[in-house]
Amino acid sequence: MTEQKSLSGYKSKVVEGSEFENPNVGKPLLNSDDEYVFRLTKMPHVIPGFNTKKNKDGVEVKVPVEKAVAEWEEMGTKNIVVSFFRIDSVNRSDDEAFESAVVKFFRKIKAPLPETGDIVWENHFVPGMRFRGRVVVKTGVDKDNQPVVRYYLDVPTCRKLLPSDTAGEDFNTPSQLKPEAYLANAMFIVKGSKDSQEALAKLKTANADKEVTMAFFNADLEGKVKYPI
Repeated sequence: MTEQKSLSGYKSKVVEGSEFENPNVGKPLLNSDDEYVFRLTKMPHVIPGFNTKKNKDGVEVKVPVEKAVAEWEEMGTKNIVVSFFRIDSVNRSDDEAFESAVVKFFRKIKAPLPETGDIVWENHFVPGMRFRGRVVVKTGVDKDNQPVVRYYLDVPTCRKLLPSDTAGEDFNTPSQLKPEAYLANAMFIVKGSKDSQEALAKLKTANADKEVTMAFFNADLEGKVKYPI
């Protein structure tokens, strides 16, 4: 369990709003109708917050929660799309309405979370992982009354990449994708494998690209893969 430090005595720096830069300034606009390919840029960070819910008496109360903030890069325009997943409590249900968004997300991209035991998030949020989906577009104005556009991941629309998705797209050619990115994709697919035979079977089932499979195969030959993964 991660050691928790008391907030008492912690001093936060107050940052001027102008110090926060919009990562999407000057980039082509996204829209909510088109489907895009996204890549996880880095391991998500966790923020505390509150959710509002009604108790048995119908009174609204604030419930403390913790959410993982993930930043996804749209492969074509390089826009950054954000998602917020509650992780302090994870619910599974046959009814999607009662299912946690993070459970739904990994199920949608065909990499479901384990049904029992603790969830080791670094085994699931793997930098470099990719999938398809749409965005929710939010517009507003900044403190200078200038228009601001923000993008959020539309989780119900997410899906696994298929061979037809990557065919002919330059982000998936050897000249564009670094060897370590191929291996990162492979390791995402084979998570949970007990040996190389099971891992290679998962890559085959997932219709992984030849470069992805070879990246894993070579890493395994060089003793860089530790089992169970």
